[in-house]
Amino acid sequence: MKTHLRFARWCSTTAAIGLVVMLCLLGSGLPASAQQLKILSFDAPGADTNPGDYNGTVANGINNRGAVAGYYIDVNNVYHGFLRSHDGRFTTFEAPGADTTPNSYNGTAPAAINDLGEITGTYWDASGYGHGFLRRSDGTFTTFDVPGASNYGPTPLALNWEGAIVGNYTDQNYVFRAFLRNPDGTFVTWVGPDACQTDPSTGCYGSGASNINGFGIIVGGYEDTSGNFVHHGYVRTLNGQLQPFDVPGAGTGSYQGTGCPGCALGFNQFGAVAGTYIDANSMQHGFLRTHDGRFTTFDAPGAGTGGGHGTGCPHDCPTSLNDWGAITGTYIDASNVYHGYLRSPAGKVVTVDPLGSIFTLSSGMNDFGVITGYYQDANNVYHGFFAVQD
Repeated sequence: MKTHLRFARWCSTTAAIGLVVMLCLLGSGLPASAQQLKILSFDAPGADTNPGDYNGTVANGINNRGAVAGYYIDVNNVYHGFLRSHDGRFTTFEAPGADTTPNSYNGTAPAAINDLGEITGTYWDASGYGHGFLRRSDGTFTTFDVPGASNYGPTPLALNWEGAIVGNYTDQNYVFRAFLRNPDGTFVTWVGPDACQTDPSTGCYGSGASNINGFGIIVGGYEDTSGNFVHHGYVRTLNGQLQPFDVPGAGTGSYQGTGCPGCALGFNQFGAVAGTYIDANSMQHGFLRTHDGRFTTFDAPGAGTGGGHGTGCPHDCPTSLNDWGAITGTYIDASNVYHGYLRSPAGKVVTVDPLGSIFTLSSGMNDFGVITGYYQDANNVYHGFFAVQD
C-alpha cells in the first residue's frame, strides 16, 4: 500500500513540478519556449579542466525537478559525486568507504537520480572493488553489495521513485548477471533466457538490467549462446517473468542484435522502450517499442551508414525516453564522431551538440524535454551540459 501511495503522490505532483522547473529555467536564461535548441555547459567545482588530462565533468541523469547527478574527476584522478540543483547550486559528495587516494582512479560515480533526489551509483574502495550506494535526499547513505557478487562487483544503473535499484554485477566466475535491489534491501538476481554464462575473455557480456519504471517493471538485455553473442532485449514483469524481444531488422551475426553491452534502454511509465539495434551490416539504428510490442525504427540525420556507424553505438551508450515519447541518445557519423540527438514524439530528429564539442553523449532527459549529458572539447576536457527546446 505504501508503494502505491508514494507513486500516486508522484503522479499528482508532476504538473506542479513541471511549472517550477520551467520557471527556474527561464530565470537561468534557458527559455522553455525557445524556437531553437539552447545548450548550457557546466563544470562541477573541483573538476580537472587542465588541457590534455581527459578529466572533467560527466553528467549521467536528470530528474523532473531539473536536478542533475553525475561525477567529476579531479587533478589527482579521483572520482567524486555531484548533485547540481535546478538553479545551478552544486553539492559534491563521497560514498562512505570510497577511496580518494591520489591517482587511484577510485572514488564515487553516480549513475542515476529519481524525482525525490535519491541517487544511486558505484563507489570503489582501496582495493579497486566496486560497491553500490543509495544516497537519500537528506545526504545519508546506504551502501550495498549484491549477494554472490565478486570480481568487478555491482554496477547500479537506474532507480525508481520507490528506491528500487537495478543494474548488473559479476559473480565469482566473472559472469555478468542482472539484479534488482528492492526498497526493503532484499535482492533478486537473474540471467536472460539462453544467455551466455562465461567470462568476458570468451566474448560473453552476459545479462544486465538497465531501467525500471514506477510500477516496478524492468527492462534489460543479454547475449545469447548462439556463438555470435547476439544481443536481445527483454521486459521483466512484476511476477518476474522475462519477455525477450528483438527489433525487426536486427542482425544475428557477431555482436549484432537488439541493444548492446552496457547500452541502457530508455523506459517510461507507459511501458514503452527505446534503444538501439545493430543490423546485419553492423550499423546501428534507433528503435521505439510500445507497451504492446509495436516497433518504430529511425535514423538520425547525419548518422554514418558504414559498419560501426549509425544511431547508437556498439557499447555503453544510454538511451533516454520520457513519458511524452521523446527520445535522446547518441549517433556516430561517417568520421566516427559521436553526437547527441533528440527525437520528438512526432518523429523529428535534431542534433544535440554543445559548442566546441568533438564528442557528445546525451545521457538523460526528463518529462519536460530537458536533456543532460557530457561532451569533450578540443583540449580533451569533459564538461556537463543541459539542452532545452520547445
